[in-house]
Amino acid sequence: MDIKDIPIGVIGTGGIAQVHLTAYKSLGLNVIAACDIDEQRLNKTADKFGIEKRYVDFRDMLKIKELMVVDLPLQPWQRSPVIESAAKHGKHILCQKPFALSMKDAVSFVEFAERYGVKLMVNQNSCFVPGFLAIEPYIKDEFLGNIYYASIEATSFVPNFPEKHLIPAMMVHHIALVHKWFGEIKSVYAIAHRDGGKIEDGENLGVLILKFQNGVDCLLVTNWCWRGSVGSRNHPTEEIRIQGTKGTIFGTSENMNVHLTQPEVKDVQPEIKGVWFPDAFGKSMEHFLHCVVEDRVPLTNGRDNLHVMQTVFASYLSIKENRAVSPSEVPYDSDIDYNPKM
Repeated sequence: MDIKDIPIGVIGTGGIAQVHLTAYKSLGLNVIAACDIDEQRLNKTADKFGIEKRYVDFRDMLKIKELMVVDLPLQPWQRSPVIESAAKHGKHILCQKPFALSMKDAVSFVEFAERYGVKLMVNQNSCFVPGFLAIEPYIKDEFLGNIYYASIEATSFVPNFPEKHLIPAMMVHHIALVHKWFGEIKSVYAIAHRDGGKIEDGENLGVLILKFQNGVDCLLVTNWCWRGSVGSRNHPTEEIRIQGTKGTIFGTSENMNVHLTQPEVKDVQPEIKGVWFPDAFGKSMEHFLHCVVEDRVPLTNGRDNLHVMQTVFASYLSIKENRAVSPSEVPYDSDIDYNPKM
């Protein structure tokens, strides 16, 4: 089966869903249905992207027999009944990041998918950014030698960040990306600050120092309270550095440089085909559809993403206790919960 023939349904049509649908349309993917409780928004989006089947209740959409894949650009606290029902109906699920705002929720999503035998992938679209994919062939000892350090820094002024908590909403992009590159995270030491309010209202500056099992150290900085007229490096063009004993990688998602010293000194600028928005979202769905057709485990599958979520919640434990924390210190049944209190 060609991936362009796989029937897709989208549940939630506001905000980031517009980026998803723009990417899918450009790739010629087969979005046959859309669902949103806001009927006006639903119809506006469906008209824009030529989607015929429209639903205000996700349960009705999931009854479509031919529907194979559902895309969930929903807020984390809205997902549980949708994921459970989609899994029961045998639909494969692509879930927007962050996977969840509590460990128990994330684990339950994985268990739903495994119980009903469907594939569950987290849309960690940072792992599919064209610029980052372009440098991945060089993130090897063969080119860089012993890789010992990496950093990702995003700096801007976003005084009214709607998601409130920067670490799960934004820094999870970078945690997932370096997890893809360097493997299991051994520990995290975190610092957070709230500019213009109390830290209880949510951080708008986060600093994470990650140590990996393979010996790589990594610095992640997202600073969204930078008032400077110079020095900004906003998402999605955050600055990336990777250092090894034989070479370095430096740049942004749109312009990367690989500096090699062996067998001769030279600089390589990998060809980058596309940008983060919307191309990474399209590549993420393409990967998922290939996994459905070929019966493969998705790269950013739900069970693997539990390690990413443990690292997110370990960051808050580190802030609270002022120490390095292992992700394993956050058990799957942890009571940590950052869902908004309704």
